[in-house]
Amino acid sequence: MSERFRSLLFAALVVAMAGVLTVLIVTNPSQVDRVTAIGERIKCPVCQGESIANSPAPMARDMMALVAERVEAGQSDQEIIDELLASYSGAVLLDPPASGATLVLWVAPVVAVVLGAVVIWYWRTRPPTSDLDGSSGAGTRPRRLVPLLVLGVAFAGTVVAAVLFIQEDNGPASGVAALGDQDLEDVSNETMEAVIAANADHPEVDGMRLALAERYFEAGDFSSAFPHYLAVAESEDAAQGQVVTALIRLGTMAWEGNGEVETAIGLFDQALAVDPESTTARYLKGQVLWCGAGEIEAAEALFAEVAADPDLGDQPRAVVEDDLAAVRAGESCV
Repeated sequence: MSERFRSLLFAALVVAMAGVLTVLIVTNPSQVDRVTAIGERIKCPVCQGESIANSPAPMARDMMALVAERVEAGQSDQEIIDELLASYSGAVLLDPPASGATLVLWVAPVVAVVLGAVVIWYWRTRPPTSDLDGSSGAGTRPRRLVPLLVLGVAFAGTVVAAVLFIQEDNGPASGVAALGDQDLEDVSNETMEAVIAANADHPEVDGMRLALAERYFEAGDFSSAFPHYLAVAESEDAAQGQVVTALIRLGTMAWEGNGEVETAIGLFDQALAVDPESTTARYLKGQVLWCGAGEIEAAEALFAEVAADPDLGDQPRAVVEDDLAAVRAGESCV
């Protein structure tokens, strides 16, 4: 077998292996059901390299439930994957498709192998330098290093392309808007916490913060609610109503949770500075003045203002009027 034939055979084998590798990468032979197949392609945002299909994390369970819902609704795999990647910051494809911006990741290794094979074949079929100019065999050493050098450059280029893609694909992504289109009652606290943490500076995150804080507040978990209410109260992007609600809740927790009279009154005053018409802030301030500070006249004045509000509902009005009557009768706060 001649040297040229062996070189051609070697190059053909390398090219054939590269073609097989490409087919194996691009095709997906899995026959499992669509829900599991899609879940296995998405990395769990809060796990260490696990797919959402294999993770027991609450967020992964939420994401798999969403996949099942979308599959049942008849959406395509790509539509479901796009929604997951947009809705859950930190979720990435475990097998990026061989198209668009990811094409370089699939093509570069194959190109590197083929290029290396061509270079090796070319240099193996050329006469040695010593045969051309009569010099010693030492002149063949640089020639032998050239294929390795070319392969090294090709490999380095592949790595650089992959790094650039990963940086571009995993940059800051907001899932707030996408989750905002869903019913947050179907989203777990853990998922909301993760989305909020990943999008802390997003202008639309305050609504999700407030919704999550309200969950904690209703459950009596003041310590978990506090940081979210505080973030909304201090946010420059929050709407006036959101800020007022956060300040009122902070004041309520200060009074009910820790018995902090002055702090609670100060927070209710901040809420009234933002919205002087807030009947809730006025009533709760009156409650603290009556029950905590013992300032009966001030409490009576606030209750009277709230009771006179024509927009007050029948049930709240009955509560306020009962408290007003009790204050005027000199009764103790219950």
